[in-house]
Amino acid sequence: MLPSLNSAQLSLADVLPSCLSSLGIQQLPNALELAPVRSAVVVLVDGLGAQNLSSASAHARFLSKNSSPGTHLSTVFPSTTAAALASFTTGATPGQHGMTGYRVLNPETGEVLNLLTGLGALTSPSSWLRCDPLYALAEENGITPSVVAHPRFADTPLTHIIHEGALQLSAKTIDDRVQAVLSTLNKPGQHLIVLYISELDELAHNKGVSSAEWAAALESVDGAIKELSDRIPEGVGLFVTADHGVLDVKQSQHFLYGLDVDHMRHIAHVGGEPRCVQLYFSEHASQAERAQAVASWREDWSELAWVLTQEEVLAAGLYGDVDSDVLPRLGDVFVLAKKDVAFYDERDTSLKGRNMIAQHGGVSPTELAIPGIRLGAYSR
Repeated sequence: MLPSLNSAQLSLADVLPSCLSSLGIQQLPNALELAPVRSAVVVLVDGLGAQNLSSASAHARFLSKNSSPGTHLSTVFPSTTAAALASFTTGATPGQHGMTGYRVLNPETGEVLNLLTGLGALTSPSSWLRCDPLYALAEENGITPSVVAHPRFADTPLTHIIHEGALQLSAKTIDDRVQAVLSTLNKPGQHLIVLYISELDELAHNKGVSSAEWAAALESVDGAIKELSDRIPEGVGLFVTADHGVLDVKQSQHFLYGLDVDHMRHIAHVGGEPRCVQLYFSEHASQAERAQAVASWREDWSELAWVLTQEEVLAAGLYGDVDSDVLPRLGDVFVLAKKDVAFYDERDTSLKGRNMIAQHGGVSPTELAIPGIRLGAYSR
């Protein structure tokens, strides 16, 4: 059975439009039915999926107490940071805004582009994002938008693109970021503040989501969000969510591709990520040669992955509505992990990424389900 996303389920792309609607911008849909507030804070915890939170509830008593399956949202496909954060700030799906994976083909240059770290190589990085972030609309309506994050994100091309129009505030520690949020809320006027917490995702990649280090970091995050909730002014809504969940993949569950002639004969580029590989055919490959390559992948990989053509991915609705200008960025073939496995190109002798323990990007419930926790004025 092919994977699919429930298009009726509330998603990460609904969060910011709903918050802005609750702040009085009635032209935006309030799909989350958030209560009217005078200011709003969204805490986005990178990598804290709903199932991750549930499995580690003893280390996050405050968040767990305020979370339930009925409040869960879905992130977007693929469940990767660049795609998800762009959907969060624009309210659009990756098929509309164009951030369609971790590494994707740039049709204009014929080169594979890393959307987390490589956008600066573009002549006009901002043009890659095809939908405007909602911060400008907030500003037009008298709402001051701010993003509070670690200083290392302040000047990255990705930050400039997806957070265009928001005031950038930086603080190294999570506690200092919480204080920055509270200080901003004490200023006159209406505020929309996004607090970005990246530490959990980084620890999950390096140590694993099952590690003691990750659990300790979750306790710190839980305590910081509780403090923010306890100290947040009256009439301010607080919403806690994530960009995706993560799952640990042992190195024994790494599977290699790249040297099999039947698999790669007509493949010109490889994009995506280890749990959602995107393959791009050579423009000279005939339809028969493409079909033969897909059949070869399916014959050898069907137990581990769904091997889907671009047409099948679109028919399954994984990307939602896809703009015609975005279509050339999508792989011709997608290799989506069925199990807790990851796929690596063995032609990459640097073994880049092979030491990463926790993974995401795929379509498992662990990766897709994210919290939608309502606190402050949103809890009433």
